[in-house]
Amino acid sequence: MFVIDAHTHMFPAEVRERPGEVEDAEAAFKLMFGQGKSRMTGPETMLSEMDAAGVDMAVLCPFPWTTLERCAENNDYLLDVASYRPERFLPFAVTSPALGKGALREARRCLEAGARGLGELHAQPQGFDLSDRETMAPLMELAMEYGVPVMIHVNEPVGHDYPGKGPVTPQAIYGFVREFPGVDLILPHWGGGLPFYELMPEVAEACARVYYDSAASPYLYRGEVYRLAAAAAGTEKILFATDYPLLPYERTLADARGGMAGSACEQAVLGGNAARLFRVDISGNPEKF
Repeated sequence: MFVIDAHTHMFPAEVRERPGEVEDAEAAFKLMFGQGKSRMTGPETMLSEMDAAGVDMAVLCPFPWTTLERCAENNDYLLDVASYRPERFLPFAVTSPALGKGALREARRCLEAGARGLGELHAQPQGFDLSDRETMAPLMELAMEYGVPVMIHVNEPVGHDYPGKGPVTPQAIYGFVREFPGVDLILPHWGGGLPFYELMPEVAEACARVYYDSAASPYLYRGEVYRLAAAAAGTEKILFATDYPLLPYERTLADARGGMAGSACEQAVLGGNAARLFRVDISGNPEKF
């Protein structure tokens, strides 16, 4: 079975080695990584752990930095890493809509260089408002121009707090989805619960181009969320994802496979849906899919 991890993070070497030296303006990074206690890995370690777990490919997402300089640095690093192992890594590029024309230029530069999507965008630390069409439209129009998905951080509105949990809930992202119906959107962390609202016909219609990834799922839900979300929103819209290196592959894969319990949706969720979305040709791997 061909397995694609649709949501991972990787930082440039200097950030991994000296996280405490990142400037205070990057408050979200300082909160989550500044003390050096949160795990960060480089490509060699990641590939070794992917091989051990049977993960074939991974989407590399930059951190949602607030400055254009940090965005560009992380973008360049991931584009470079992916260029050496294009059969294993799919690079995304990050920018902040709040940075205006400079952000748009950075996003276009990265898409021209081979980025396969934009994100992970995060409204709270990056300081943009999803309901502000004037701010959001240029980046969404660029994504449609290049035919790439956009990943936007979403949180569940109830439950426990944790670093990185922000105010973008299903209600907020639903308004955004309706404003930009032509954009392929990836909503991490099960879209904050939005797939279950797709049992409402009008929500399902509006979310026709929305995908839900399972990043950090064991921290949030019981394993059966895979089966239930697929039943509610459609198997074809669920992407296996880990938020690696936040959680080890052994735990996330066991959680996913246990939650799907060998159901017919397992192949699609673990790799087939992502392969279709990211236009990955897995026809040469018939024994894995």
